Amino acid sequence: MPSLPFSISLLNSLAIVKSIPEVLIVRIIGLMTYRENKMFVLDPEQAPACQIVLPNEPTAIEERAAHILKQYLLRITGIELEVVGDAAPQRNVEMILGRSRRLQELGIDIDFDALGTDGFALRTADGKLVIAGSEKGILYGVYEFLEKYLGCRKYSPQVEVVPQLRRIGLPAVNDTQVPQIHFRQVYYLLAEDPGYAEWHRLHNHKQDWGMWVHTFAPLLSPEEYFAEHPEYFSLVDGERVANGQLCLTNEEVFAIVVASLRGETAKKPQAHYWSVSTNDTFKNCECDACRALDEREESPMGSLLTFVNRVAALFPEKTISTLAYQYSRKPPKDLRPAANVNIVLCNIECNRSRPIATDPSSASFRADVEGWAKICDNILIWDYVIQFANLVSPFPNLRVLQPNIRYFVDNHSVAMFQQGNREVGGEFAELRAYLIAKLLWNPDADVDALMHDFLQGYYGAGGPFIRQYIDRLHDELERSGRGLDIFGHPTGSADSYLSPELLAEYEQLFERAEDAVRDSPDLLERVRQARLPLYYATLEQAKQQGAGEGGLFFLHDGEWKPQPEVLRRLELFVAGCNRHGVTRVTEWRTTPDEYRENYLQLFEDTPQ
Repeated sequence: MPSLPFSISLLNSLAIVKSIPEVLIVRIIGLMTYRENKMFVLDPEQAPACQIVLPNEPTAIEERAAHILKQYLLRITGIELEVVGDAAPQRNVEMILGRSRRLQELGIDIDFDALGTDGFALRTADGKLVIAGSEKGILYGVYEFLEKYLGCRKYSPQVEVVPQLRRIGLPAVNDTQVPQIHFRQVYYLLAEDPGYAEWHRLHNHKQDWGMWVHTFAPLLSPEEYFAEHPEYFSLVDGERVANGQLCLTNEEVFAIVVASLRGETAKKPQAHYWSVSTNDTFKNCECDACRALDEREESPMGSLLTFVNRVAALFPEKTISTLAYQYSRKPPKDLRPAANVNIVLCNIECNRSRPIATDPSSASFRADVEGWAKICDNILIWDYVIQFANLVSPFPNLRVLQPNIRYFVDNHSVAMFQQGNREVGGEFAELRAYLIAKLLWNPDADVDALMHDFLQGYYGAGGPFIRQYIDRLHDELERSGRGLDIFGHPTGSADSYLSPELLAEYEQLFERAEDAVRDSPDLLERVRQARLPLYYATLEQAKQQGAGEGGLFFLHDGEWKPQPEVLRRLELFVAGCNRHGVTRVTEWRTTPDEYRENYLQLFEDTPQ
């Protein structure tokens, strides 16, 4: 939610104005009148006296930031500002971007080094607005100005809010932001949209990393080497296996991996992060030499981290990353990661219904997180935020997003990969991506206000009913005391937060949400998309029930017939998925049309 003491024209452009007491609005207007001479003000009458100022020799990013600012101001106010270099004569009202000489003239001291690559500073002085930052920070500062101070929103790549304002007025601004998390990725397909990712200050491992996890096989291929050199690969139960890991104490393995990595880094010299990490399986090497290192360190990280540290020593200008994942998750007893080694710590096993910091069932993972934090300050957390086995199914984990991110930051996580849905869609994909992006930038953000803002902006008048559904769903999960598994299934919750009685209540809330936006086709479609997980849960429970109430068949004149309501929901679910481009209902497999085909086959097996 934008800060309150700003132009009344902005207040009138936001739905939130309806909830602000009239006396408060009067006070805001009074404050603005009193401070008018100290504010940054842009209105049509002053437009000829206002300009956007860049350094005389701007960087490409500074030029892009100026272009974005100019285009949005044109859309918001209808005013088209001139972009000039800082050698141009000063005007009364200026928007100063980047490392401009104007800063010294205004007596504004910006510590650009402290801002890093992503941080920014917003300042007002003498009728001028400064947006300062290095590299991406200057862009992020522009987007922060548009969102926080002008009320713009980008809820999804397709849904954007750009208020229409006659006039912009800002009070004194002194806003500096430097993120605690330096690499921020929300792994939803929608978050890969360049405009969305840039607006929400997100990264992408496909662009920023040279190689990304599970790289033993690409660096030393079993197809190429196993037949002639089985000794390069894991010894498991007395036999060398091609489908496991590498023998990390074999000197020829080390030489091949280093040579392969040199070849890859030469192809992408701009990439800083390079993964030298285990394949996505178990079967670590049990040869005498590897076992000795593992036993000494009381963890399979003994042989793995010894190997990775040796590789990192040969690539001092790069960061070499490795996985603390499943069998390698436990930190070593005495061994320490090299200065340029990054640890990717994965929590695939954790319960998602309660915060990791306090959940008794997460004690083992918590011990590993805190153990790594004691010996490493370069940790990337690989977190999981959806139900992989059922991508379009209710998964009430929204209340643990913030406490988990905060816990990770408190334990030296400087990077985060939040794995959502690599496919199109998924339950509340837009909401979940939006909330996570905001929390990765600021782990202490007001998540309740963020959710309220999103639901009102994205679903319109249907938003309050969807909020009631979200709250009720989470309340019922907490009341049940059940866990939440990323490989879970809606049939496992049929006696708790997804009981038939509760599903019926949830459906009524969506009926009210649809009724509230019936006259808006776009909003109606978004509400219907949010309803798809309820259809899916009901369909899956009907499969398990088989015959009788809530099942696939009902008894009519002594003969079992398909339930018309189940068939209706099946068609609504599949049609809705296809309208919204949903590509899979489970990870890696089952398109919506395949789901319908498989489901209809169940009706061929009539109860006897």
